[in-house]
This record gives sequence, C-alpha cells and structure tokens, in this order.
Amino acid sequence: MKKNLFQKNLPWGIMAFLAVGVTIVALAPYVTLNSENFNNATTRYATESTLRYVGLFVHAFAGGIALLLGPFQFLDGFRKRRQNLHRWMGRIYLVSILIGGLSAFIIAPGMISGLVGEVGLMSLAVLWLWTGWNAYSSIRKGDVKSHREWMIRSFALTFAAATLRLWLGTLIATQLPFLQTKYSGDFDALFVEVYRVVMWLCWVPNLIAAEMIIQRRRKPQTLSSIGQNSPQTQNV
Repeated sequence: MKKNLFQKNLPWGIMAFLAVGVTIVALAPYVTLNSENFNNATTRYATESTLRYVGLFVHAFAGGIALLLGPFQFLDGFRKRRQNLHRWMGRIYLVSILIGGLSAFIIAPGMISGLVGEVGLMSLAVLWLWTGWNAYSSIRKGDVKSHREWMIRSFALTFAAATLRLWLGTLIATQLPFLQTKYSGDFDALFVEVYRVVMWLCWVPNLIAAEMIIQRRRKPQTLSSIGQNSPQTQNV
C-alpha cells in the first residue's frame, strides 16, 4: 500500500522538486540586481533599453511564480480539501502566465540565439497564453475535465523553465570536449549554438509528453463507455 502510494507520488515529487529548485536558482541572479550574475543569454539586457531590461525581470518572476504554483494544482487531496485556496492559486498561476507570456514578446527580439531562438521563444509564449486561456475558459464553463487537460498542457509549457536549464547543462557538457576543435576555444559560440537548439527542445518534448498523459487518462474512460454500450452489456 505504502509502496504503491510512493510510486504514484514519485513523479509529482520529482516535478515539484525541480520546479522549486529551478525557481530558486533561476531567480537568484535577478534578486541581487547585479547583471554580472546573469548568464550569457541575459547579460546583454542590462545594457539595452529599459523596456527590455524590465521585461526580463517581469518575465523571470512571473514565470517563477507560475512554476512554483503549478505542481500544487495537480494534488487531488489538496484540491479537494482546500478548494478555495486551489482556486486562488489557479488564478495567480494564470495571471502569471498572462504576464510572463506577454513579456516574452519584449525580450525575444534580438536574442543571442538569433531568429531560430526568437521564433522558439515566441512560439512557446503563444502556446503558453493559448493553453492558459483555454484552461480558464473551460473552468468558467464548468467543464472540469477539459480544464484539467488544458492545465496539464499549460504546466508542460511552464515547466520549460526547468527543462531549459536541464537541456542547456546537458548539451553544453556534451559539446565541451569539442570546444577547441569545433568552436576554436570560443565558449560564447558554443553557448549560442546550444541555446538555439534548447529554445525548442525545452518545450516541444514537454508538450508531447503532456498529450501522451492526457490520451492515457482518456483511454480507460473510452474503454468503459464502449463496454457500457456493447450488446452484451445492454442485454444484461
């Protein structure tokens, strides 16, 4: 019993651990307000327009809030026992997505990853806003099932903040042995190439995984409805 409960909650525990950990690590440089602590991709914003610099902070903190709150929206026990708190956390989550998604269009143009990275981030932002809107509109209509499915898609995109850093570290590690031969010792060139790929890799697999989870949850219901409508069932 305890083992089955542990196995059931393990994926959620890993997701929550990564969400909290990445939020702390990712936001730490911005809390210091010192651009020297920014990474290769964000340092440039400190020397650009005030709008883009502020946009970076807004995007980072809005995304961080969504990433922190997201996992708790999927706890069945918490949702049933604390319905009012669940609703308020959901509202804050969706508002954070709205702010984070819109601010992405401020910081996307002129990214170090070039057009490929810019399109990757803006595509993520569009889908982030779209899934968030559908999650909101479906619950307003009272369609709980659809709301849960859209929330799964939405958080899969929110979780891109975590997978971005996991993929970034992994791909940099795989390319470091080729730093001298392929990149002539230029780490910035290595970083740009990896970042260009990661701007897509951080969210596309997440969204695919979300759809697989949704389809897997739908399957038992489909089989159940087939069984209820079968001739054998009708003749009982």
